[in-house]
Amino acid sequence: MALPASKIFLRSPYWISKTITNLNYILVDLYVWNGSLTADEPTAPNIQLRSTALDGYASIDIAEFARDLVEVTFNGTQDSNAVWVKYQITWVNNDETSGVDGPVSLTGLDGFSYFEDGINYQYASNVLMGQNTIRTSQSTTVKVPVLQDKLVSYGLQTYSAGVYTQFYTVTGLSPAEDTDSVIKYVNSSYSGTYADRIQFNFSSGSPEYVYVQYEDCSRYGVKEVFFVNRYGATQELNTFGRFDVSLSTQDDKYKRNLLVNGNYDSTRHQNTILNKNGKIMMTLNTGWYLEEDNDIFVEMMLSEQIWIRVDRDSLGMGWVGKQASFIVPVNLKSQEMQVKSKLNDKMINYTFEFEAAADRINTVR
Repeated sequence: MALPASKIFLRSPYWISKTITNLNYILVDLYVWNGSLTADEPTAPNIQLRSTALDGYASIDIAEFARDLVEVTFNGTQDSNAVWVKYQITWVNNDETSGVDGPVSLTGLDGFSYFEDGINYQYASNVLMGQNTIRTSQSTTVKVPVLQDKLVSYGLQTYSAGVYTQFYTVTGLSPAEDTDSVIKYVNSSYSGTYADRIQFNFSSGSPEYVYVQYEDCSRYGVKEVFFVNRYGATQELNTFGRFDVSLSTQDDKYKRNLLVNGNYDSTRHQNTILNKNGKIMMTLNTGWYLEEDNDIFVEMMLSEQIWIRVDRDSLGMGWVGKQASFIVPVNLKSQEMQVKSKLNDKMINYTFEFEAAADRINTVR
């Protein structure tokens, strides 16, 4: 079975409609599932939707219902976070005649379109990033998200004397019919050699290229930020500036009665604290970036899921655990970003504030 040709970005509306001169209403059978495209398809619709027609036209948004089955996760390995979506329209006219349209299948991704993209936006490219350049540190591997439904091969290339030379090639790729494989994450290195460019080849259309630029080491090292971008892929962003960690606390207080038989113990707390907990706060400076990289920061500002990989030394020895680094789920506290340009700002860097997405003291019950 061929994979669905159309995509649905589930954070934005996806309208389906029907136009008939004397249309009364439409019923939409909506199927949403994870796993195999064929083996795991539901035998009955997850939900049936109804839309009453006006002047022979009826429409309904199915994206919000399909998104209920998406749970974005990240534990250091990027996932597809995709669902299969199928719908079928039954239409009923004012004279009670009716009919059933053929089923339509879609690939659901946890992304969004911008206002100017219009209705039911379809992404024209296959590499799921808003820019074609990745900035990282020397001898560091990054993963590039790419739709795998048309991907047939890719190659890692180095650059020297004005020529790109391919040193590693993967061929013979074919579509995988599972939601775990909708997005393929391609490493930018192989066997200790790091690519300056990755060429992706598809069953139709032109090759697409991603360039990797390696920054000199900075005194602050590199912090890796992972976020779900506008295309529903977990994108990696490397930052090179200062990184600060702090702890904020909050609590409830009450004043208790210390008297017992007309006396009290002066070593006991009269003003007593209840339910004290804390949140780890992080302030991250991106280091110097180019103006054409602004889109990546805009997408991060709009992302609902963000993680930071932080080494133990940066977090402080008070953090529990012996591992060298932690994947910390965070929420972006910064609510505004002044988009910078070479003309106005000359050098471009940003500072973002994050809050750990969990209490410091375990409250999971």
